[in-house]
Amino acid sequence: MKRVLLIEDLPQVAQHLQQMLAREKEAELVGAEKDPDSAMTRITTEKPDVVMIDALLQGKVTGFDLAKRIRSVSPGTRIIIVTVPQRPVDPKPDQGVDAVFVLPGGAIELANALAIPPKGAIRPKGKMIVCYSPKGGSGKTTIAVNLATILRRRGSSVALMDGVMQFGSLRYVLQVPPSTRSIVDLPTGQGMKTSLSEVLWEGPSGIAVLLGPSRPEEADLMAAPDVANAMTMLAQDHDYVVVDAPSRLTDDTLAVLDAADVILLIVTYMQASVANTKAAVDTFEALGYKGTKPILLVVNQSDSMAGMSKGGIEHTLNLPVVAEIPTDWKTVAESLNKQQPFVLSSPNSAVSKADEVNDRLSRLWSARHKRQLVETVHVQFGFDKWELTDGAQTALVAIVKDLKTNPNLTVDLEGYTDPVGAPGYNVGLSQRRVEAVRRYLIEPGAE
Repeated sequence: MKRVLLIEDLPQVAQHLQQMLAREKEAELVGAEKDPDSAMTRITTEKPDVVMIDALLQGKVTGFDLAKRIRSVSPGTRIIIVTVPQRPVDPKPDQGVDAVFVLPGGAIELANALAIPPKGAIRPKGKMIVCYSPKGGSGKTTIAVNLATILRRRGSSVALMDGVMQFGSLRYVLQVPPSTRSIVDLPTGQGMKTSLSEVLWEGPSGIAVLLGPSRPEEADLMAAPDVANAMTMLAQDHDYVVVDAPSRLTDDTLAVLDAADVILLIVTYMQASVANTKAAVDTFEALGYKGTKPILLVVNQSDSMAGMSKGGIEHTLNLPVVAEIPTDWKTVAESLNKQQPFVLSSPNSAVSKADEVNDRLSRLWSARHKRQLVETVHVQFGFDKWELTDGAQTALVAIVKDLKTNPNLTVDLEGYTDPVGAPGYNVGLSQRRVEAVRRYLIEPGAE
């Protein structure tokens, strides 16, 4: 049931929307307000699931200004702008507009704006993203928390899970009350689903957080299949599940990695980090992960290269680097001590703006149900090469133009090699070729 607060200063429009909401069985109208300040008070105290705002509010505060204010104090609330056909509005979650309802509208349009699935519809499973590093101190927990926060603030429903069953960190980098329940409070098997909502804690920006055990001896209470089962059940109710995984490749870790849709491999420009990551990549290959699920390299503290290079890491690990996060000890340390994600506490810092991973995941996942094959373009590479030739760039020029003129266009990239060489090396070469094409396509400004 969606609890809805209506903000509308025209009585006729307010009455029309109230009648429509009354006919929607999955929505409950908790109130209607004319004054923005009164509405803000109710939002902070009653925390509605959805707020519907007239874009054409009269007075000093516009509907769009009010939407931004609501987003800042209640990031987890879904915000719907109500408008008319003559004043079209596009959804912009980062500016406080999650959906748009165009008057007079109908029941189907209202349900879509409220994010109520059609009767009998099966919700698609969310994407499970595991942040992993074989080396402690890489920043994987911090990256997991901030990744989940940004995805949530862009309008997606997000769960953040502590996959570390012993000495987990999430409860200490967030403002978690000491009495908050954890994964050990869940029953095993199918009973876990019905109790999951009782254990989740609402974190920053409305993230649903599933904590690991609070005491080290409680780790023995969790079997590896139950850890993976909790992760999968979270994906049934959320667009994204971000998991902070343990560094040791124990049964718990392998269960989480097996279930993952995407593995974010966190590495730094330090010899020990690269060497341990290489060992992890070799293990992933032996487990059959490479080629079956994306393994994306994220370089943390990327401006501390210490004689290494991005190309060198890509060559050593046979994986492309998809994001680089600069060093910012002061911002990160303050966010950890304040127990608040730095994308909220210091949104204008360089480290907060290094969100290539968030952009890439958001675009790929939001377009997963909007695909139609239009054209196939073959790009040729030299033997054992991944640099784009002049001919390859010529073949891609038309796609660059199409991407800039049609923002809804989605491009699938697939890399191949000849059968010469070891399978693991060929997989890495294919991924580097794909990354070369991707960078060429987005360099002119296309998303």
